[in-house]
Amino acid sequence: MAEGRKAISKAMRQQVYDSLNGHCGYCGCKITIKEMQVDHIEAVYLHEKELKAGKAQEINSIENYMPACRACNFYKSTMSVEKFRKQLETLPERLEKVFIYRLAKKYGIVKENCGKVKFYFENVKTGGENEANE
Repeated sequence: MAEGRKAISKAMRQQVYDSLNGHCGYCGCKITIKEMQVDHIEAVYLHEKELKAGKAQEINSIENYMPACRACNFYKSTMSVEKFRKQLETLPERLEKVFIYRLAKKYGIVKENCGKVKFYFENVKTGGENEANE
């Protein structure tokens, strides 16, 4: 376990899981508690010095935890939520460089939705609907 990162208790994991009713906070897909990864919304590594000095304990608090599927947690890595959003919004442009993607678009197999990325947790907060990527 990385320096400054604390083990998350079973009760805390359940609380994080329940916070979005068993959905990834980013893409909205349904996940089991076993599949869930607990993402630090603000990355621990950005606060290593403060943690070592005992000045940033809120980094390991429920307010900084997000239920996440493996794919979203892996891709987000240590990015801020806004940087993660910007990275996702560049995907269509980056995929356009791949021949089979262009071919799939040409045949209507793939349809782009190049709008702004709105995360599942943002829709839940505002009471909006979100299509989960199950």
